[in-house]
Amino acid sequence: MLINTVILFLRDALPIFVLLSLLRVYVGTPWKQLSLGFATGILLAAVVVLNQHIISQWSFGAGYELLKSLTLICAYLMSAWLIINNRNSVFWLAGAVVAVFVVPRSAEFSIYVVGFWLQKDALVPIVLGTTLGLGICISVAILLDVILGSVKRRYLVQFTFSLFIAGQVANVVLLLQQIDWLTDPGPLWNMSAFISDESEYGHLLKVLIGYEAAPSSYYLSTLCFALLLPFAIRAIRLTFKRHKVSNLENHT
Repeated sequence: MLINTVILFLRDALPIFVLLSLLRVYVGTPWKQLSLGFATGILLAAVVVLNQHIISQWSFGAGYELLKSLTLICAYLMSAWLIINNRNSVFWLAGAVVAVFVVPRSAEFSIYVVGFWLQKDALVPIVLGTTLGLGICISVAILLDVILGSVKRRYLVQFTFSLFIAGQVANVVLLLQQIDWLTDPGPLWNMSAFISDESEYGHLLKVLIGYEAAPSSYYLSTLCFALLLPFAIRAIRLTFKRHKVSNLENHT
């Protein structure tokens, strides 16, 4: 029970802490806006949990997976906009990203925690696991904040943020495969002997870079596409802008 609680924090809570840290460093979002987005996400998650039986019946039993996929895609698109436009100080959008991203994570987290609490003699392991899990999440978030905050090259912070959101949206492939909306072509390789998906390191790498011990071609393609798309669009926009400025200078 202790290990299960810690892994639950790594799987569902740590991504939220990492996102908060990245948005604070990359966008410069004050904690007030991040906290507001977090609180909004918690309220929306409560609505999802209270209506989970109804939601799970949508689309022939695939409702929850589709809802989670939709929230991940929305969070990715808003985050990608921040990268494409290279904007900081867009605090309202950063708060919206947090709110949307928190919904499925906190909903899953609360469902599992309630299930753990209902088990006999689970109080002590859950309290210890919660303490350890929360400590790990806070430590990783602070470490990221300190490391990325000291990086002078903004593009490195930008790439780290992009890699994180790409790793998160790539989970849509796994969700669609769970409900048979996508076929599973099989793994390209298997690194479970080195770092298993179910291990603590596997969960940590999954959160940070979208690690999969046995990724399929669909998953890897989605991850790479989601990682490179914002930079490609931004490069094209900058090229057009420079071309336009050059033409104006030539006319003058």
